Amino acid sequence: MSIKKNFVFHLLSLFVVCLQITCVVPLPSLESQRIGNNFERQSEPILETQTYEVAPGITYEYIYVEAHDGCNVKKPTFLFLHGFPSSLHCWRHQIEYFSRQGYGCLAVNTMGYGKSYSPMNKTEYKTKSMVDHFMTLLNHLNLDKVVVVGHDWGTRPASRIVLYQPERTLGLILLSIDYMAPRIFDLDQMIAISEAYCGYDSLGYWKFFDSDDAATIIENNLESFIDLIYASNTTLFKTHFTPIGKMRQWLINNHKTARATYMTENDYNILRQYLNKGMQPKLNWYRAIIANVDWEDEKNIDPTVRRQILFMRGKQVDVCRETSLTKQSSFTPSIEIIDFDTGHWLMEEQPKAINQAIEEWIKKFYKSDL
Repeated sequence: MSIKKNFVFHLLSLFVVCLQITCVVPLPSLESQRIGNNFERQSEPILETQTYEVAPGITYEYIYVEAHDGCNVKKPTFLFLHGFPSSLHCWRHQIEYFSRQGYGCLAVNTMGYGKSYSPMNKTEYKTKSMVDHFMTLLNHLNLDKVVVVGHDWGTRPASRIVLYQPERTLGLILLSIDYMAPRIFDLDQMIAISEAYCGYDSLGYWKFFDSDDAATIIENNLESFIDLIYASNTTLFKTHFTPIGKMRQWLINNHKTARATYMTENDYNILRQYLNKGMQPKLNWYRAIIANVDWEDEKNIDPTVRRQILFMRGKQVDVCRETSLTKQSSFTPSIEIIDFDTGHWLMEEQPKAINQAIEEWIKKFYKSDL
C-alpha cells in the first residue's frame, strides 16, 4: 500500500512490583484536593493547575504529581497530552491510578485550551514549536525522561517528541490515533482514499472545521456539539460526524442525542467550561495540518520511531481496522497494538482496562527498574 494510502488510516478515528509485592504510595495531597471525596464525579479539575511561561508570552497550564520512591525505586513519569476537543481532565482516571502506584504524572493543557497559549493564527500551531515548549516545561520540573502518552490530536506532538528528542523519552503510548509519519497533507486526496478503502467519507468533517464559520456555529450550538462528540450511539460517527456537511447540518438543526454514560454531569460541565472559552484555537489544530505548517520542519527528519510503542484503539469507531495492523510498520518497528470494545474516548470509557494495559506494557520494558 502506498504512503498516501497508509497515511489516511492514521486520521480516520480523528476524534510497580518489588520482591513480588506491589508498592502503592499514599498521596495525601491528592486526597485532600478531591472534590466531595469522589474522584470520578468531581465538579472541578483533579488538582490545582499550575502555569509556566515556556517562552515570552507563551504559557502552558498543567497538573503535575511527582513520582514517589517505592521499594527504593523512583518510577517513571508520564507526560499526558490530550486531543480535540477535551482537556487535561480526560486523564483524570490515569492520574488517579498511576500517581497512587508511585508514577509521576504530568498532564498538560495543549495550545488552545484552558489557560494555555491560544493563538488565533493557525501558523503558530507548529508541532516542532510545541515540542520545544514541552522540553522547556520538563526542564522547569527537573524531568529528564518521560513516557509520552497522547490521545487523538495529542498523538501528534507525542510522536514528534520521540522524533525530535528521543533521548528525553522512555516510550510512546498512543490512543485512538496511530503514528502519523511526516508527509505533505492533501485533504481532498485523503477523503477520496478514505471513501475507496472504508466505504464511506471518514474525513469530510475536516472541511467543516476548516471553514470560517465553524467556530461560531459550534459555539452557538455547544450542547448539540458535545452530544455528537460524546454520543452513546457510536454509529453516529459514520452517519452524522464524519461525512461532508453532516456535522454542519446536525449543529445548525441543533440536534440532540443521549450522551455516553461515562460522562457525568460534572464532566460535562468541565468540558463546557473549556469549550466556552472559544473554539477557533482548538480548530486551528486541523487548519494547521491542512495548511502543512509542519512540512518545512519535518521534510528532512528521520520518520522512524526508535522507541517502544503501545497503540490502543476503540473497536466501535476505528475504521478500516483490518488494514491498519501493517500500516507504518517500517516506521514503527517496535509497536504493540491492543483493541478495546469502546468508542473514541477509551481511557474514559474503560479506565481500569486501559490503566492495566499501560502498566503491563511498561513493566515489560522497564522490569529491572520497577
